[in-house]
Amino acid sequence: MKKLLIFITCFFITGCTIKYDIKIDDELKVTESAIIYGGDELYDSYYKTSKNKVLAGILEDYQDSLNMNNYDFKLIKGVEPHVDVKKKYDNVGDYLDNSKLFNNFFDKIDYQKNGNIIKIETEGFNPSEKDNQGRFYVEKLDISITSAYKVINNNATSIDEDTNTFHYVIDKDTNDFKILLEIDSSKKFNPYLKSIVIIISLLLLIIAVWIIIFINKKKRKG
Repeated sequence: MKKLLIFITCFFITGCTIKYDIKIDDELKVTESAIIYGGDELYDSYYKTSKNKVLAGILEDYQDSLNMNNYDFKLIKGVEPHVDVKKKYDNVGDYLDNSKLFNNFFDKIDYQKNGNIIKIETEGFNPSEKDNQGRFYVEKLDISITSAYKVINNNATSIDEDTNTFHYVIDKDTNDFKILLEIDSSKKFNPYLKSIVIIISLLLLIIAVWIIIFINKKKRKG
């Protein structure tokens, strides 16, 4: 466990970019995945060593801890190498209690489930506090949460309405970042609903125009 936290910290304290995805399916099971890119400070600290070798060496040292915590992981080599990390959870509560990644982002994570309403709220993360040992420094963190159910309240930075994905973006200038997300598990998200509404609206408009034309013709004949 301690080695895993050190592994995560080694990326954060030297600066990195993380694309962090959370997917909540229609059974309320959670899949977490992270794509971690090392920052310039990390690579500069390994003078004249290729980026691929730096990340490979870090993974070699800590792969036992990742395995012990049931994380799937893989080093993707290339010009911009990165580490893919993935894990699945039985439900939202299990994820929030046991995710080593998510719990390192925030001081406090509040989870409430009242009937069909699931509320997730976090507080206490400031990526600009690089010298604070209780924090992890990131150059950029893009958290995206995709839900199979309708989201009734949120404070997302941006929203992809076509996929029901909520983005929360943190960079070095972000202060006191928080996440708020409320889900109604009694209402499934329908990716085709928007198109259906548009089609129905167009059909109603066509019908209304046709009725007006028909009435006007009848009046002229009368």
